[in-house]
Amino acid sequence: MDAHCLFRTVLLLPLVLSAMGANYETANFSVNAPNADSACQYAETAEQCRHDLAILWLGKTLPDWSAKCPVKIHVGDDLGAGGQTSFIFENGEVFGWEMEIQGSHERILDSVLPHEIVHMILASHFRRPIPRWFDEGAATTVEHQSEKEKYRKMLRHYLQPNVQRCFPFNQMVAMKDYPADPMPFYAQGFSLVEYLLEYGRQFDENEHCRLVQFAQSAMHDGDWASALQDHYGIQNLGELQLSWGKWIKADDRALRVIAEVPTMTMPDSQTNVSPVSLMSAKPLPPPSGKSVYDRQVETIPVKWNDEKPIPIPASYGQNVVLR
Repeated sequence: MDAHCLFRTVLLLPLVLSAMGANYETANFSVNAPNADSACQYAETAEQCRHDLAILWLGKTLPDWSAKCPVKIHVGDDLGAGGQTSFIFENGEVFGWEMEIQGSHERILDSVLPHEIVHMILASHFRRPIPRWFDEGAATTVEHQSEKEKYRKMLRHYLQPNVQRCFPFNQMVAMKDYPADPMPFYAQGFSLVEYLLEYGRQFDENEHCRLVQFAQSAMHDGDWASALQDHYGIQNLGELQLSWGKWIKADDRALRVIAEVPTMTMPDSQTNVSPVSLMSAKPLPPPSGKSVYDRQVETIPVKWNDEKPIPIPASYGQNVVLR
């Protein structure tokens, strides 16, 4: 290589390295971001989210994963906030984490990273595919208020009588994949999780989240009606949809301009429920017990008896991609 070529290579190397970004690693994440400072901040935020949100949802921290999750981050004020995380379930284990996200610096920190990490926390807890409405709804609850308000506005639109793009609950809870029309599904799932959390995010004596226990019971035998009775005292999905509809109608944040709630085909019944009966449905009573909103994360005792890393199975199985 002559001196001229060498000079050009030296000049181009910083540009190539800049285009590649910078990497920063923590115990559970390997982050690639535009520069070293942001890579460090995103990685440390990811670890803090993993710690705090595990306590929030599970009442305990998680052990370190046996392999770090690579995270590719694209930052730009002109980029919509979002991303996806993929992983694999096999033989009761979860592994093969990969995350790619984008958005403004602020939304990455306060919305996208927390959202994706809730997916990972729930996957680490359940070790099996999770009902999509619950998984996405739970992940959306930890986003910035501005992002959550967008979903409330979407729901306001989708529930209007001339639109009616929401799902009967018996159809929604059975979905194992994203529907062809995903945005009503996102908005409705988030709203249902908000509703159940408002009346039921309490912890039992073992620091278990009521909603997580409800989902776990329903997933175990596929009997949502029995799980509703056991954890919320609700007879069936039809009654749940009625009480949710009444809450939505009264919730000024979500539907302040809706003139009427549309007729919906209700689960556990072949009949339609009119807006009048929807408005008169008995709301879910607030539960007794401790609410997570009254608790400080740092005061929750960590009750984890198995500190060894989650093992990686010898072979790969089902690949799951969450958005």
